[in-house]
Amino acid sequence: MDGKEWRTCRLMLDGRALKVRYSEQAIEALFLPLLRRLTQLHKEKGRRILLFIAGPTGVGKIALALFLEKLAQMTEGLEAVQPADLRAFRHSGDYMATHTILRNGKKLPLRMARGCPEAYDLEGLLEKLSHIQEEGVRFPVYDRNTHEALPDVALLRKPIVVMTGNWLLLGEGDWPQLRNFADYTLMITATPSILRARLMEKGKKRGQTEAEVLRRYEEDDEKNAERVLKRSWPADETWVMTSDGDYARKQKPRPLYGRERAAFWKRPNVEIDDPYFLRTMNERLAGLKEGNTAGDSYEKGFVEGLVRARGDIVRKLHEKGMDERTLQDTFHVQPGELADLLRKKDS
Repeated sequence: MDGKEWRTCRLMLDGRALKVRYSEQAIEALFLPLLRRLTQLHKEKGRRILLFIAGPTGVGKIALALFLEKLAQMTEGLEAVQPADLRAFRHSGDYMATHTILRNGKKLPLRMARGCPEAYDLEGLLEKLSHIQEEGVRFPVYDRNTHEALPDVALLRKPIVVMTGNWLLLGEGDWPQLRNFADYTLMITATPSILRARLMEKGKKRGQTEAEVLRRYEEDDEKNAERVLKRSWPADETWVMTSDGDYARKQKPRPLYGRERAAFWKRPNVEIDDPYFLRTMNERLAGLKEGNTAGDSYEKGFVEGLVRARGDIVRKLHEKGMDERTLQDTFHVQPGELADLLRKKDS
């Protein structure tokens, strides 16, 4: 026994009944605090609040949004939630039959890579989100049977909209513009082995053979998952899917201050996790021999190079549109330190 207490719920997903379960621990420690945070934002801002839930296919984003809707209904003091689905902004089948994508140096019909970001009408999504605060705005709905969007079906009535999708935090092209509309963002991650097992199980339930499911995973789902996890911007909050389908909070590294931070850039044994470059930098620092002194590192120009790269990347991300609050959270710097980094130029 895993020792967890589970709560089960039946939901309607894509016109079919779906039974889900979440642990009471996840509900109390993750789901309810998130809903309370969104409710508080609604009270403070006096308008509709938009939450993005991003993550690769297989981490249960849509089911989670539906459960949050039910949980808000059953819990006193929480504002109502309305789910929205990025799949409803997929290009039409006709569009994907006449457009191509370059993959591994070869042109493929877009319909053979339906889950990639190029398959979505980003312009249409941005236009729709620009009206999300208006009364009477309607969103399209994804029809699982036809794999097409039904335009302007869902009237937005509720004060909190929870939008789910793989690419909502993608840092490529014009996708970062979506962040301008989100009041709060959540990323859900999972290990490749968990994603593979869940997608294999889903495919078999749809009646596909193991070979068919495996081929689709290797040709499409696996590449998309890697792209989501490696090229998405940091979220306000990150959860990790565990092997039993539950969720746990991904712990943020403890911020470093003053002399502690100065020591960090000379020290090879610091653990830190960041989706852009801090993880790689830490691995390189960890590769230094234990007996190395700061002088040894400086003689090779190694530490200075990493420090300079850090500043260069901070400035580059700022130029590409990452706001200062996100930079502060991502790189654990205070406003004054960030201002210094943004002012510095390459010598």
